[in-house]
Amino acid sequence: MARWKIWVLPALLAVAQLAYWPGRDLGRAEAAAGLAIVALVCGALTLRRSRPVVAIAIVSGGLALGVWAVPQQVWLFPGDALLIVSAAESIALFHVALRSSRRTTLLVVAAVLALQAVLVFGDEPLDILVSIALYALVVAVGRVRRRWLDDRCAAAHRLAEAEQARRDAAAAEQRRLARELHDVTAHHLTSIVVNASAAQFIGRPELRAEALAFAARTGRETLTALHQLVAVLPTTTPAADLADLADDFRQLGQIVHLSQTGDPPPAMAEALHGIAREALTNTLRYAPGATVRLTQTYDTTGASLHVENDEATTPSDSGAGLGSGRGLTGMRERAAALGGTVQAGPRAEGGWQVRATVPTAAAPARLRVWLRSQVVLDAGLTLLALLLPLAGVSVLIEEHGASPAALTLILLAVLAHATPLLWRRQHPWTVLIVVALTGWFGPVLIATGTTPPAEAWLFLFSSGADFAAVYAVAAYGSRPTLTWIGLVGALVVAALDFGVLLTVSAPEARQGPAVAVVMAAFGAVVAGLLLAVPITASWLAGFATRRRRQRRLDRERGAVAFVSAEAELRARDERARMAAGLRASVLDDAQKVTRAAERDDLDGVLDAARAALTSMRTLLDNQVRASPESLSRRP
Repeated sequence: MARWKIWVLPALLAVAQLAYWPGRDLGRAEAAAGLAIVALVCGALTLRRSRPVVAIAIVSGGLALGVWAVPQQVWLFPGDALLIVSAAESIALFHVALRSSRRTTLLVVAAVLALQAVLVFGDEPLDILVSIALYALVVAVGRVRRRWLDDRCAAAHRLAEAEQARRDAAAAEQRRLARELHDVTAHHLTSIVVNASAAQFIGRPELRAEALAFAARTGRETLTALHQLVAVLPTTTPAADLADLADDFRQLGQIVHLSQTGDPPPAMAEALHGIAREALTNTLRYAPGATVRLTQTYDTTGASLHVENDEATTPSDSGAGLGSGRGLTGMRERAAALGGTVQAGPRAEGGWQVRATVPTAAAPARLRVWLRSQVVLDAGLTLLALLLPLAGVSVLIEEHGASPAALTLILLAVLAHATPLLWRRQHPWTVLIVVALTGWFGPVLIATGTTPPAEAWLFLFSSGADFAAVYAVAAYGSRPTLTWIGLVGALVVAALDFGVLLTVSAPEARQGPAVAVVMAAFGAVVAGLLLAVPITASWLAGFATRRRRQRRLDRERGAVAFVSAEAELRARDERARMAAGLRASVLDDAQKVTRAAERDDLDGVLDAARAALTSMRTLLDNQVRASPESLSRRP
């Protein structure tokens, strides 16, 4: 923002304040003091963006000094000489709420309220309530504005992430396919090599037959997994089950002890399953026959996986050279996708271990959720709607000496009319109906003599709740095209309510039923004409707010959806390219494994499995690792 714009609002405020004074009874000293206060307050207001706490401190201190230095009554009430410039305090407080933390905002509000309590000590207690309501509303508006800006920043960030994902779609799909190819193919083919090598080394006929049967069965599973992998559209993967995984490796001769605590969500379970599969495959390669302990835990903080194995009891080189070098990288990528980490290394007592931790996203504190929500704004609005009726209650106490029972009924009526506004966003139609019905409590109390007719204005000025309820229906109600019904219904009910209220409070209505009916009809027409403009304006403001919000959301979602669709197209292209490479190399060698097993050719099984592993490694080196940056820059 240009530097000069910071001065526009303070300058306008100063000009309005100076225009408020001419022709008023201000002494020379008071006028000079007032000018100094205006200069101080408006000057401090220029710091509202860069130093909001400093700005509110100077503004509040200057206005407090002005109340003492310039106490004259200019227009409305004693001490209103600085009425215009006093708006600077609300402006500064708004920027504190907008730009500072919640803790700082609450401390500032407490300090400003303490200063107000000192200034009005011994005067009208209602002034403190007015200050509390005003400050709560200002702070709530500031926090809501901050949240709106944060949401816009988050939307821009999501779009930027989608753009980045679009640029990196091919490279990301390469990494995913590499993990899948390594996890599926390496596991199956390594199992075949280790099992066939052991049978060939021992030379027993029954082990040879078992190895051939295992090679045929696992070879077919490998082909099925590869065909699923090369499919252009992703396939549904089976549920991740560590118990089944442990049983598979027990059949290959590993001693696997499994311990599970808790049930992680599907995405987390799938990631841990992939990490465990890779870790167990490595134990099969480098420590065949060793004892392996597989431990998984899950609680509210997250999940952890610990895979550790003892040293191999019988040294074996059957798995040497079978790895592609991507095992640990794939495990770390799986964990990192969920915000977790993987650590791997030798154990002090011998053997190897892998530790993976995946945290659970922390839920925000309930108090923080409440403060971030717009409930605070609704509470401030409700309190403001109660101010004028509560002022009338104080008048009843001072001038009419109303009984405690009568005051209780009046307070309950006023609260019943305004309190539903707290739920105006969640249940706007219900709130409108309740506000409309509770508006009739006023005429009932006056008709029964609970409230003096002269105090009918107490209920006349409670229409702020009606305006807020109509706005809520237009802004948040279901079926937007029918919210005009709420406008018409609220106007009719409020007009009839006020017409009856004027009738029961007028002495002329006691002349007879006909006169009362005429007065009620006339009062309803007049009230309808007077209320039509503010109620219609409330509905239009709410409907405009809804349309702006919906257009903004549609624009943001549309942009993200377009970019995401383009990213998916790039990923499809990469899957198709990868499928062509698999068909040309790995699939052919994997088919030879099954054919050799069906011919009872154990040597052929070993040669074909090793060739398939070599083809897989070559594919990963030549295609998956080949210049991902250039892929991300492809148009």
